[in-house]
Amino acid sequence: MDFRQTEEQQYWVQQVRRFMEENRVEEALQSESEQLPWSIRQASGQNGLIGLDVPREDGGVGLNAVTMGILYEEIGKFGINTREVIGAGHGNMIAKFGNQEQKERYLPSLLRGDLLVGVGLTEPNTGSDLANTQTFAKRDGSNYILSGGKEWVSRVEEAGVFVVFAQTDPTAGAKGLTAFLVDMDDPNVEKYSLEPMGMKGWSYGGFKLHHVVVPAANRLGNEGDGFHIFNRHFGYWRVLMGIICVGGARRALEQAIAYSKERKAFGGPIGRFQSVMHKISENATHLEAATLLSLQALDLLDKGKSNVTQASMAKWYATTSAYKAIDDALQIHGARGYVKQYGLEQKLRDVRGLMIADGSTDTLKSLIGRDLMGKEIYDAMLGRAQEQPAVAMNR
Repeated sequence: MDFRQTEEQQYWVQQVRRFMEENRVEEALQSESEQLPWSIRQASGQNGLIGLDVPREDGGVGLNAVTMGILYEEIGKFGINTREVIGAGHGNMIAKFGNQEQKERYLPSLLRGDLLVGVGLTEPNTGSDLANTQTFAKRDGSNYILSGGKEWVSRVEEAGVFVVFAQTDPTAGAKGLTAFLVDMDDPNVEKYSLEPMGMKGWSYGGFKLHHVVVPAANRLGNEGDGFHIFNRHFGYWRVLMGIICVGGARRALEQAIAYSKERKAFGGPIGRFQSVMHKISENATHLEAATLLSLQALDLLDKGKSNVTQASMAKWYATTSAYKAIDDALQIHGARGYVKQYGLEQKLRDVRGLMIADGSTDTLKSLIGRDLMGKEIYDAMLGRAQEQPAVAMNR
């Protein structure tokens, strides 16, 4: 498998890097609020960068998943909160699973940078246990009535529409999930804010759905397609969230290398000490491995194959490797690394959030275990094992 960059990939890396530098994205994210200015997203839309992973027939560029992984690693060098600067983000669910009317209604404003799409999956008491989703959608003629709520979600204030996952068949568990496009200006959607430790590029919090009327025309796919849509989309998105952390960690490692050459102690640069040199060497190796795991997982998508296991491996390994690399870079800087001026503490806080969001490290390891050890063992872990009939013993 050859992941050397093609001429087209090199071209897009240069275009994206130029955009990030000219719009001073890294500097913008180091403001007191750490929020991404909306003007940067609009500028990205004007430059055609939001449509990079949207099919050409829908107005985008149509780059493949591997190329997007390369670009997300690049933007990660400018900040982890750049995740919505390029690409359609969760709007990809509309591009991939929406019907023609839904695409025509939402994609033009998304590609211009005027619309942001959020995802409503996690709930106050339901995270990874999708089968226990407590947001319900009841059919009422040509509409659905949605009741429940979502929490621990990003883009609460900025997103004009959320892809909300709700139960249309509560008896079917995860197979009863259906995805809906919910316009967030509905008066029966009650938003609220929470203050996160990191990942402050967009607002964070939750929303309650007070019998929100959603037209059947806003259903994404068919009833019961929600879990399939979730798996397909997050097999792509969670890998991007892992590799964007690798980009941030590579920048931190570059800072550590430069600092260890310049900082003098005991008669010479601190980089000559093995305690420093080995940290840098080990983390460089782990980050390289994380990139390759991520590109391999994305390559499977480009080949039309399932990547649940590989995406799980890539995301947990990339985020934990990135966290370790940034933490070591901070340690190499000593007291300087602990202050905001160097940007390392912000990177550490941001990556820590992505060790939980979009598939926590522990959940991803369990998904890998399901593939390696079999569904029966996995179901037993979740308490789903069926009782075995008693067998009479001859005496």
